Formats: sequence, structure tokens, C-alpha cells
Amino acid sequence: MTYKTFTEALREFNLELPPVNPPRGSYVPAIKAGDFLFVAGQAPRLNGELKFSGRVGRDISIEEGREAAKLCALNIISHLANATGDDPSKVVSAVRLAGVVNCAEDFTAHSQVLDAASDLIAKVLGVAGQHARIATGASSLPSGMAVEIEAAFLLKN
Repeated sequence: MTYKTFTEALREFNLELPPVNPPRGSYVPAIKAGDFLFVAGQAPRLNGELKFSGRVGRDISIEEGREAAKLCALNIISHLANATGDDPSKVVSAVRLAGVVNCAEDFTAHSQVLDAASDLIAKVLGVAGQHARIATGASSLPSGMAVEIEAAFLLKN
């Protein structure tokens, strides 16, 4: 199905487009370089509030980690909507997601956690939402966040 806006697409999945979270350091949250849009690492924040913290598989469940990844993807979509005037037709392709899961050294379900973000991007963008991805882990993340995800998109000029 083709959606007229990202807002409309998210409503289809009972989700709302959140406001863009401001950066929490010396960087810009999204930058266009030629026909590419790079979205800086997004935390599982909603209205500036961290919703998921701790180590996945230890402090929080894999399912909660998946919800954190989904919220990160929702924040990525917010930046994408902001850059395109809320118009999904301006996206040629999601190129790559790079996700980091805050976890213990013996955790191995990184892909399972990040699939929730990949699935949301694909649902919203359809074929244009297919992307390459890396799923990795770290022993800590800024603010104790459970997951952080960055993204790159190819846009129509």
C-alpha cells in the first residue's frame, strides 16, 4: 500500500509520528548529503523522555528491547518525515540501519531485537524500506539507553 504521508502510514499501525528529538551533544540529528539523508543514532525516547534503559536480556526482556528498537525506528521516521515534508514518495530507498543493543557480553539475540526496527521501516516504506543492516552489542550506551539506531536513506532529488 502507498501512503500519502508518513503520518497516515503510522496511523495504519496505530502509531503516531512523534516530535523530532533534539540532539543531546555536539552534532546534528539528521543531515542531507547529496541525495542521501543520514539520521544520527536515535534513542528510545518519546517527547525527550527515555522510555527503555538497561541491558537487554538482563535488566529488560528481549520483547522490551524490541519495543525500544521500534521506538528508535519511529524517531528515525520522524526525522525522515521532517526532511521530506512528510512525503514517503520522496524516499527512493532505506539504505542501511545500524543498531547497537545495550547488553551483556554473552547476549546473542541482537538481530531479534533490531528486527522490530527493520520491520517498522519496511511496513511504512514498503519495498523502499528494504535495507542493509548491522546489529551489534555494547556493554553500555549513552544515558543507559537499551538500544540506539542510526539510518541512511536515498531520497529523490
